[in-house]
Amino acid sequence: MNRAFAFRLVVFFGLAAGCSSSGAAPPILGNDANPAVDAPSVSTGGAGGAPPLEAGASGGAGGQPIDADTSPETSPPLDAGGDVAGEAAAPGGCQALFCESFEDIADGAPPNPATWTRTSNDIVVDSTRAANGGKKALHIPPLTSGAKYIRENKTLAAMGKSFYGRVFFWIEQQPVEKPATLYHWTLLEADEGDSINAGRVLRLGGHIEASGTNWLRFNFETHGNPGETGLSDQALVLSPKRWYCAEFYFSLPDNEARFWLDGVEDPKLHWKGPMAGYTFPAAISWMTFGWAEYQAARTPWELWIDEIALDTKKIGCQ
Repeated sequence: MNRAFAFRLVVFFGLAAGCSSSGAAPPILGNDANPAVDAPSVSTGGAGGAPPLEAGASGGAGGQPIDADTSPETSPPLDAGGDVAGEAAAPGGCQALFCESFEDIADGAPPNPATWTRTSNDIVVDSTRAANGGKKALHIPPLTSGAKYIRENKTLAAMGKSFYGRVFFWIEQQPVEKPATLYHWTLLEADEGDSINAGRVLRLGGHIEASGTNWLRFNFETHGNPGETGLSDQALVLSPKRWYCAEFYFSLPDNEARFWLDGVEDPKLHWKGPMAGYTFPAAISWMTFGWAEYQAARTPWELWIDEIALDTKKIGCQ
């Protein structure tokens, strides 16, 4: 560990870990127009295979927008080189406590195994696409169901109970047919336990339903009673073949989650609890990034992810 990074960790442990805002507990939400139940999915993947994913239950209807004018400050710039907890700094230098840009990985190689655990052996780095002026990104190859994830658990103790994250993602293709019920996907999740199929998980993902549009959703899955709920924004529609910057904030003591897309907070996805049966876990064991599909689409998803970062302050998309 270099001296600069060690010094920053010492300073970091003295910081207050989170921020909170007052507000009533949000209602239990499904996808506002059509509450849905996740069907069991089929495990897919490369040579290593992907673990099966769960069935779940969604809640009722209605949303409660929350004012978005309380966004916390973005982390101030550090030195040009930055300190890197992953394997490579972002092209402009790492300005967060943890950064991963995949720049030092050869085409066709896995992300650094000292940092990342894969659920599927076909998740590799390549130079087909890259975000933010880089040259490499992580390729999530075609999948119709199951999970293709990379997972990290070495920085969470330093992050504390309240932290921010960021990931860039590019959807190369998505299911083109309208689903019988829905396609429910996940981009990232904070996992209470070692398994993605157990314990409480906090997710950012979305749905494709009868309209055929692909929109964002915060998903809270307990893997037990009471099941699954969340907040949805059917107006925040994603399109293939462009980079998006997704940011998130999880405060475990405050039962709060917030989300930004391309630097703009979505108030419809602002969760402030607790509520009966849905209390955030006391600690997070793993941060998970990649893609999961729960309903077994007929045509596959394919995407790239890049520029992952974690910090105790809002990171931004620069």
